[in-house]
Amino acid sequence: MQTGFPSPAQGYEDNTIDLNTLLIKHPTATVFMTIDTDRYRKIGIYKDDVLIIDRSLPVKYGDYVVFEQDGEFRIGRTDFIKTEVVITGVIKHVIHTVKGSYI
Repeated sequence: MQTGFPSPAQGYEDNTIDLNTLLIKHPTATVFMTIDTDRYRKIGIYKDDVLIIDRSLPVKYGDYVVFEQDGEFRIGRTDFIKTEVVITGVIKHVIHTVKGSYI
């Protein structure tokens, strides 16, 4: 005999989220970068965020990319980069930890 309501999670016990499958399409060409500055706050990238960068993708107009300039890595949008630079890869995802919201 069954009593009560079935669990809303019933049937989903084996469904898990695999972030590697979800976020990384080209594993051998994917690199991670941790941001150590607040310089990119205006575009929603904060200190201690982790970037997932795909080096295999063709760079398109308007992409956010990581590039080398004056011996350091920087972030920029391809339509705003004004000088010749070496592009490391296209930023596909930003992993951001929410801070200061404690219950």
